[in-house]
Order: sequence, then C-alpha cells, then structure tokens
Amino acid sequence: MSQFPHDEFVKEYLPELYQDYGQVIPSADVTSERRQIDVLFIPTKPVPTTPETLGLLGKLAQTTCLLEVYRNAVTHEEIKDCISKLISLQQNQNKEAKREKKKIDDSQLPFLWIITPTISQAILKEFGAIEKENWEDGIYFLASGLSTGIVAIHQLPVTRDTLWLRILGKGNKQIKAIEELKALPSDYPNREMVLELVYGLFSKLTANKLDKQETIKEDETLIMSLRQLYRDKIAEVERQGIQQGLQLGIQKEINML
Repeated sequence: MSQFPHDEFVKEYLPELYQDYGQVIPSADVTSERRQIDVLFIPTKPVPTTPETLGLLGKLAQTTCLLEVYRNAVTHEEIKDCISKLISLQQNQNKEAKREKKKIDDSQLPFLWIITPTISQAILKEFGAIEKENWEDGIYFLASGLSTGIVAIHQLPVTRDTLWLRILGKGNKQIKAIEELKALPSDYPNREMVLELVYGLFSKLTANKLDKQETIKEDETLIMSLRQLYRDKIAEVERQGIQQGLQLGIQKEINML
C-alpha cells in the first residue's frame, strides 16, 4: 500500500476533472534529471468556469499550466523549487521552438500554480505575492516575469466556485468541502466521480493505519469523518439492492398473473 495516499489522490483527482478539456499529464518530467511536477495540463478546448462545472479550478487552467499541490503549508524552499521546474520547462519549449524555427510568445509558455492548504504572510511578502482584481480571496500572483500564482486554500471563500479546490485542503477545510460535495444533488456534475475518489482515499488511509504505518493527527480526523461517509454509501447501495429486489419480485408476480 502506498505511503503517499494524498499524492495519489491529487494525481487521480485533477486529471479526472480536466480530462474533457485537454491533455493531462500527472507526474510529468520537466528536466533531464527526471524532476517531476504533480500535473501538467494542456487545454485543447475552452475550460468552463461556471459554479456548475469547474468554477475556480477551471479559471486556473485557461492556458497551459503546471499544478503543484502540497498537503502541508508550502515552504520558501519548495516555492523556489517549483519555480525552477517551471523555468526548466519553459526553456525546453523555447529550445524546441527554435529548432523548429517557430516563434513562441511568452503568453504561450506554461504558468505555474502552487496550491497549498495554508501559507504564512511572511512568505507571501518575501516573494512579493499580491492579489489581483477579479480574482477570489486567497489567489496570489508573483512578479509577472515569474509566471507563478499561489492558491491559499484556507483563504478561499466558501462557495460552489471554490469547492473543487477546497477538497484539496487540509483539516476542517477539507472535511467541510467533502460534506458539501456529499450534500449536492446526485446528478450534480462530477459529484459521483469525485466521491468515488474520496472513498478510495479513505480505503488507502485506513489500509496504511492497519499496516501500522505512521498516521498523522489530521489524517486520523479525516479517517473518522470519511468513515461515516463510507457507511452512508454502503447503506445507500444496500437500499438500492433491496429496492431492485422488490421491484424484480413485483415484476415476476405480474408476469405470473
């Protein structure tokens, strides 16, 4: 069983949400040293941004982008490492364009999104991160030449627009987002697919705990919260089975009559 269930969840979750709108490459290599990013997304058609579709998650992906998702608060060194990966990828694309004698505009180069459950004001100030008009609270941008944005999940407003990002949060933020997801209508876009991934995350976290691997406090809380969600799912499946059985029995009676 993997020791990194949250990483696996991210690399299943984002591709599922983005796959209808472009090419999604989880664990993409960005340098010859095989340094990897969580997800590389290359849109091939417009990515929707309405609350009923991808909301803010779609707004992040209007152009080719790298998405680096952190389970714990991102550090100074991790931000610099992400930026170095972005620069390597941009340099590779520029070299390829020169070989093919093509001109590539800066706007066509990938943009980096660093998604973190929390971030300190000191780090935001250190990198000169600022908020921009027409963007939600919790979205920060570094200097334009760095092509980098930071998503601070704990600062995002609690709306349908931000739901898909808040599910990647930590602690109560993530738990409440999952509860919101469960409360959505059964036919709500992406609801069932994401719930299945959440059940998978619960199974992996539980298996790790049974294997007596180290379980951090936040995961213990998440496991307890997801356990009830999982029980509700089992009960729903059982009810559906009983209902289908009754319907089949009634139909057999009708056929006999």
